[in-house]
Amino acid sequence: MNKTLKKITPFLILSVSSIIYAIFIVFKERNLGWFFFVVIALIVIGILLFVIDFGLKKWLKDYKKIFLTELLVSIIVVVIYNYQFRTKTLIIPSDFDKEYVTIVYGVENSKDLSISAITWNKKIKIPNSGILLTSSDFNENLPETDIKMVSGIYLNSDETEKGFTRMTESEFKSTGRHYKFRTWKIQAGFCCMYTSKEVEKYKTELKNEFEKIKGSR
Repeated sequence: MNKTLKKITPFLILSVSSIIYAIFIVFKERNLGWFFFVVIALIVIGILLFVIDFGLKKWLKDYKKIFLTELLVSIIVVVIYNYQFRTKTLIIPSDFDKEYVTIVYGVENSKDLSISAITWNKKIKIPNSGILLTSSDFNENLPETDIKMVSGIYLNSDETEKGFTRMTESEFKSTGRHYKFRTWKIQAGFCCMYTSKEVEKYKTELKNEFEKIKGSR
């Protein structure tokens, strides 16, 4: 292989790309503002990757080992970084008129969400009532949440006036058992605010609806 090509490695590519992007931001943004810190971070990352690449070339010598090592490390870092953005998508009817979407956990004889440590994305269909009962544990969850209508339109997007926010996680007691739940508030226009009083009021309403749903089974 050409000696020049042997110098090209994943870390070197990332290093050069990072510094070039930092320079691009400097020329693009007239007033850097908080972008100043982004530029500094990109330059530091670029230099750090260059130093690591240089060290690996001195240590490993063999180009294939260097390339595969850097490629593997890059993939692992990307996977670890993106792991925190695993997303559950709550799917609601296009004519959904409820103010809240809620998932109540640990409900016997209910469907499991089937979320595990290796689940990257999960679509969860929400019933017309806005309340989904599941037998899954409260900790069976993905860190990020999207809400999408059946039509394919996402809330908090430019395609709709509706937005949503996650409310405080809580629990209620029913027939001697404690049930934990997560709730998202849906609102048109300016979105979204809620108070502790609203949370307590909804908790009471949710408990009543929960008992009605369970009683109708």
